[in-house]
This record gives sequence, structure tokens and C-alpha cells, in this order.
Amino acid sequence: MRVGVIKHPQRILAYLLALFLFSFVGLVANSYAADAGTAAASKDASPSKESFNVILPFKDLTVGQGQEATMDAEVINRTKDPVEISLMIEGIPAGWDINFNSRYPSFPVRSVMVQGGDQNSNKSTTLEFKAKIPENTKPGTYPVKVTAKDTKGATQYVETINYRVTSKKIETGGIKINSQYPVLSSGSGQTLKFTIDLKNETNKALPTSVVAQAPQGWAVRFKPQFGDQQISSIQLKENGSETLSVEIDTPATADAKEYPITRRARAGTYEASTSIKVSLKGTQDLKMGSLAGTLNASVTAGTKNPIDFVVGNAGTAPIRNLGFVTKKPSDKWTVEFKPDKIDSLGPGEVRQIKMEILAPDRTIAGDYMMTLTANSADVTKSADFRVTVSTPTIWGWVGFGIVALVVLGLAIVFFRLGRR
Repeated sequence: MRVGVIKHPQRILAYLLALFLFSFVGLVANSYAADAGTAAASKDASPSKESFNVILPFKDLTVGQGQEATMDAEVINRTKDPVEISLMIEGIPAGWDINFNSRYPSFPVRSVMVQGGDQNSNKSTTLEFKAKIPENTKPGTYPVKVTAKDTKGATQYVETINYRVTSKKIETGGIKINSQYPVLSSGSGQTLKFTIDLKNETNKALPTSVVAQAPQGWAVRFKPQFGDQQISSIQLKENGSETLSVEIDTPATADAKEYPITRRARAGTYEASTSIKVSLKGTQDLKMGSLAGTLNASVTAGTKNPIDFVVGNAGTAPIRNLGFVTKKPSDKWTVEFKPDKIDSLGPGEVRQIKMEILAPDRTIAGDYMMTLTANSADVTKSADFRVTVSTPTIWGWVGFGIVALVVLGLAIVFFRLGRR
């Protein structure tokens, strides 16, 4: 077989060179596109420069004349530092009441400070955005503009909320029960008094029952805000509210700790509940007496006389740093306690104390009153002790001898006078 000779080597070389240049340009273009895509993706993945966000979940609401529309507005801080956000509402129709409000208790708010977060979490504050529509509002659509702005930054949030007002009231969601105080403190055996608010959010009157779930031995009473009769139900007007007075009796024997109390309101298929915590401090009930059960003692003058008595805590909280003092018949008397101080006397605990009484040698025999007081920073207890003092036996014989000598002397005198 014969192979032909290539007649145009210059053309073939030019063709190969052109093919190489096209390939090189394609590789450069692809590399540039990849780099651009990576940069764009990196730019898209970079953290937002917004310092905060505001979330208003409902932008178009249908409400009836005279109704109230409330939604939660969440303000989220996207930075690690606290952010202050000013709030402004524009385009409020005449006679309408529209505000951002704090929650529990509810007050109008014009700015909010939200604490900073970290890389894994954001801090937020929830407000109520509440609109009250007058009864005489004409049916139609009413736009309201909401503006939130970082007071020290460039971030600004603007949103328009449309209220579609109808002449027919919209059926809303049931009843609510609120309490202003989530935690209450008291001593055991005390009565707590506070108020709760019941709200009917429907377009019809609701007979509503109220009950409480409390620990065994506790008593919970519901009363009208300005009345003394105990009630178990109340008639709530349509879209109306009532304030009730609540009284809680705590047992005197209840331990010092926190107790949950749940209040429930029920009207047909509607039900609402709220819980509070009652923190009991406990009580100190100091008891004091002798082992014999009587508050008297007999001592001998001139001799230390030990007397045993006891102190006990019949309360529900410990008694700390308990000391003892006495009011003595005379400064010449001495009274010592062993021990002279108790660091802590727990609930239900009884301790025995030894009291040593020393009446002076020449104390006249008889009954004397002495006041014993046990006191601490929280409780004081006093008791009167009757102390019967007797003289030593030797002094009795000495007295008897003196009497005998006197009688003998008188007998001698009468005998001599009789002889004369």
C-alpha cells in the first residue's frame, strides 16, 4: 500500500494552533464563571446586615364594627449587642385606637430595647399589636402603615396592614383568663388576696364557671371584685370582661416551699387556664416548758440547783440563733444555761436545756417569780417560773436551837420571878 505525501503542512499547523487557542479560551471562561459563581454564593451566604426584624403575622384582617383585633408582634435582634427600635403607626383612622402594647401588664409602647444574642441564637421581645375599631366605622378597607427603625442604625422595617371592616361581627376565639402576679409570697397560715381578669372574646354572652386546682388542705375562693359573696360562675357579656377577687387560705402546717395553683374558666366548649406559684416562707412557733409539764421549781439557797426544761419548734420553718435571758428576783441571783445558744431549731425539733439557778445564801425562804425568755430574730417566747426557795438543813437546826434557847431563857425568868 502506498502512502501519499502530505502536500500542505502549513495549513495543518495553523489548524492545530487554532484548535489549541479555542480550548485555552474555553478553560479560562469556565474557570472565571466558576469563580464568579463561588463569589456569588459566598456573598449570598454572608450574614445579613440587618440589625433586627419585625414579624407581624397577619397583613390582611377582617373585623366587625366595634371589635378588637390583636396579634403578637415579635421583634428579633440579629446582632450581639442590644438594639433599641422605635415604633411608629401612621394612617390611623379617626376614632380608632391602635397601639403596640407590652404584655402583662399592658401599656402602650413607642420603642423597645432587645437584648443581643450570639451566633447560635437571637434574642427577641414579643409585643401586642392591638386595634380597637369603633362601632360607627363604615364598612370598607382601612390600610395602616407600621414603621420600625433602629435608633442608631440604618435598618428600617415598613409594613402595611389592611383592616377589612364589615357590619357583621366576626366570631372570635373563646375566653381568656389573666393574672397580673405569677408568683406570690406569704407565710404559712396566711390568706393571700389578688385579682384575675376574665375576658369573653365571642359575640355572645357566656355563662362561665371558675374553679381552682390547689394542694390538699388549701382553700380557694372566687368573689366579685366589689363584693363578699363567694361565687363559682359568672355571666360574661359579649366581648366583655370581668375582674374577680381570689382568696387563698394556706395551711399553718404547710412546709416552706413553692406550690402551684391553677385557675380554670370554662364556658361550654371554651376553656382557659392560668397558673401561679405560691412561695411559702413557713412559720416559727416556739414552745417552752419543763420536763414535768409545770412552770415551777424548788431550789436551796446558797446551792446551784439544775433545772431541766425544753424548747420546741411547732412551726414549719427553722428557728435560728436562739438565745436565752432571764429576769431575776434580784441582781444577786445567778442563772446559767447549758447550752446558752441554739444555732438552729428545725420544724418539729425539741431540745433539752439545763438551767442552773443560784439563790444567795441569806435568801429568805419563800416563793419568787422569775421570767425566762427565749428569743431569736424571728420569734420570741417568754414564760414565768415560780421558784420556791428553802434554806439549808443546818440553818434549820440553828434556828431551832435559837428558838429553844429563847424558850429556856423565858422559863428561867418566870421561875425566878415566881420564887419571889
